[in-house]
Amino acid sequence: MSEFNQLKEILPKVIVGSVKYPNYDSIPDSHPTKSIESLLPIVKRSIDAGSEGCLFYLYNNDMVQFLNTIYSENKEIKIMLIINFMEMDVKISLLSRLDFKPEIVFLDFSISDQRDNDLVNKYYNAISKYCNNIGLFSKEPIGTVSFFITSNPKINIFLIPFNMLGFAIQNRSLIEMIVNSSENIYISTDPLAERRIKPRQAFDYITTHKIHGAVIDVEEMESLLEAIKYAKYFFETHDFLPISLEFEDHSEICENCGLGMSRYYPPTGGSWWYCPHCQDKKENP
Repeated sequence: MSEFNQLKEILPKVIVGSVKYPNYDSIPDSHPTKSIESLLPIVKRSIDAGSEGCLFYLYNNDMVQFLNTIYSENKEIKIMLIINFMEMDVKISLLSRLDFKPEIVFLDFSISDQRDNDLVNKYYNAISKYCNNIGLFSKEPIGTVSFFITSNPKINIFLIPFNMLGFAIQNRSLIEMIVNSSENIYISTDPLAERRIKPRQAFDYITTHKIHGAVIDVEEMESLLEAIKYAKYFFETHDFLPISLEFEDHSEICENCGLGMSRYYPPTGGSWWYCPHCQDKKENP
């Protein structure tokens, strides 16, 4: 097996994280990444639910401590980072404080979308000793991916927007063609198109294309767990039984579709019925 195919085998498909905010100051106070104390239990719960990787911007020393904590408690988790090099010396220093080598460090779109090989190679060389692999995060993937496919053979991992609605993509049909006709590793950002698509439909679409994995944005716990469940179903097992998590006890009938519902026990306590078929839910009396 080639080194590239080995990489495909080890890279996670179900990833939790956040790629929306390139700078710490731009994060809304309500978003979990603003507070490590809020983020830590969410990511831990996501790992328990089946997430195999996490992906965050490397903002500051608090993020370094958070990632070191996650790694110390679960060394199997694949940790990936995005680097915004507005202050290169600072980011290099943060990378050096990690207790592990990130599986991938993605160069931020502010670098990649300039489509400048000299610039990319400069940062590639600067951080290569701090990580296992280097990729590009692009917000303009059609031009950027096409450029680097033909001009830089070292780059074969791309983090790009990819979803059923074509949300945040210039041309959905064209990006589908690029992804499906090349042998790179593509990881989807915002697969749910900022909650415009239900998880079942979102991951059903994504897995019909040559997308290796998807980043599920950290958010309210119940929605996050639901997205993880469907991501694992479509990317991995295509069998709800091994990934049912706490979705068990089929003894309630869904009023919408007439099929069995599952009882869900959220970490906050209590329970409610959930239909894995139509996604309806019923409060437990």
